[in-house]
Amino acid sequence: MVTVTLNEVAKLAGVSIKTVSRVLNNEPNVSEAMHEKVKKAISELNYVPNTSARRLSSGKSYSIGFGMGWPVNSPFTSTIIQNALKESTRLGYNMSLFSLENGSTDQLIQAYQGKQVDGFLLDTPAGKNEELRIQLNELNIPYVIIHPSSKHGHQTASFVRINDQLGAKTAVEYLLQLGHKVIGLLSFHTGIHQEKSRLTGYQKALNDAGITFNENLVYINGSHGFETGFTGFQKLLATNNAMTAVFAATDDIAMGCLAAIWQLGLKIPEDISVVGFDDIMLAEMTAPPLTTIHQPIDEIARLAVKVLVNRIDNPESSQVDLVLPTRLIVRSTCKPPKVGGVPRQAGSAQSDS
Repeated sequence: MVTVTLNEVAKLAGVSIKTVSRVLNNEPNVSEAMHEKVKKAISELNYVPNTSARRLSSGKSYSIGFGMGWPVNSPFTSTIIQNALKESTRLGYNMSLFSLENGSTDQLIQAYQGKQVDGFLLDTPAGKNEELRIQLNELNIPYVIIHPSSKHGHQTASFVRINDQLGAKTAVEYLLQLGHKVIGLLSFHTGIHQEKSRLTGYQKALNDAGITFNENLVYINGSHGFETGFTGFQKLLATNNAMTAVFAATDDIAMGCLAAIWQLGLKIPEDISVVGFDDIMLAEMTAPPLTTIHQPIDEIARLAVKVLVNRIDNPESSQVDLVLPTRLIVRSTCKPPKVGGVPRQAGSAQSDS
């Protein structure tokens, strides 16, 4: 196998060896045209960078760690991981996953001190870990939190997030515009900022419409998954016969709600309208397809990696706080309420026959 040198890449691209090196190291101030010329030469020559030499010369590992507090098998988390990995690879970095579900932070700090990673991405629960936050700040380790529960005390962090309150308010306003006045909320309680913001958005939409908040229309459970939606909807319907619509604080909860509605022999959206939140991949695959609040999960992951790599390459750069927009995606789970109300058969499961 013939070994292609850096000099050969530079010669084919018509640039200096230093320019090739800057492109390979993702250094700033390289024009897009120059970047493309070097990448084209690398592709034509099948040049494979000497990773070990690159690490030795730069003092970096060219790897980032992703600290995960959520279960990695959820559609939301797996999409974040997939897109973060793609962007890391594009920028010439490897990515390692670290689970914090059991609360241990030692493995992350040891990985950084052992020069296995140059910085960290953290999801919401990982970013909320106080022990980890203190160590990251004391060691001046670059890190980016996706959807921080709080920005307080994160001295060396950057943030990529959405406006949860505005997204929830938009969802409920849509139901109000359709004519719904008795709207249930299915949400979760895990002690993070998002749950409070989505509840506040729900309350604000009702308040702006002149509708008094009714806590009997709210079901909050410790999980943000299917079971909360399935059990919660049945409990809300049993005590709120006039309810015609539901806002679910996550798509996972919404899908549990859809299943419960079907099992009770009701129709979606003729009897009950449902709006979710997140727009995970499965949202458009439900029957009927779920109306939901879209957050740009792919872009959130890509930007988080870009921000982190920039802070690794430029340690003196300022903290970044990016707030990405959400938007309503109208599919097939909502329509105006029936005139005269909807007959209820709560508690009577639909037969399989």
